[in-house]
Amino acid sequence: MNSEAGKREKLIRAAMELFAEDGYDKVSIRQIAAAAGVNSSMISYYFNGKSGLYEAIVKELLQNFDSFIGCVRAEEVEPREGLRLYVQTISRLYAKYPPSFVKLVYRELLNPSEIFEQVAVERFRQNFGVLLNLIERGKAQGLFRTDLDSGKMLMMFISSISLYFLARPIYTKIIEQDDTFTQAYLEQAVEVFMRGIEVAHDE
Repeated sequence: MNSEAGKREKLIRAAMELFAEDGYDKVSIRQIAAAAGVNSSMISYYFNGKSGLYEAIVKELLQNFDSFIGCVRAEEVEPREGLRLYVQTISRLYAKYPPSFVKLVYRELLNPSEIFEQVAVERFRQNFGVLLNLIERGKAQGLFRTDLDSGKMLMMFISSISLYFLARPIYTKIIEQDDTFTQAYLEQAVEVFMRGIEVAHDE
């Protein structure tokens, strides 16, 4: 981790923890540098300041969706499989980062920073459009019910997956969870959702 790339990564990880805990405005460059174990001038060198560092964090989080979005853009991806791939992507995202990541996401959802608005919102809108096209293709192929509103269907689906991860710190205090719980929950959530939107076929 002493390489240039290693120092940059350490700054991103340290800043993510601090921003999640205290918020962007309350965290100083000196605090970030101390937590990362590097000279504070490195923040200016790599990111052109604190705002650039925060933007780099947001962009890194968004990059986790790039391969997924590229995959489901392809017309040959079966719509139901595309939705399952989305769930896998979200699960890997939350597993990749420390628990404080949940706080950072929750903080931005409740009170989006200017940087988040500038960098993430338009990207989310584009990604939503790709997923919406997946729903529409499912309808056109006779897989999904055409009497349901596609946008509302998608919002319901995304919320049922994302809310679980955001509320998991509380859920773990309410219901006992072992190592298999998250995967079992996601599989059941997808199954229930699919049964609600799929076209019923007589056996």
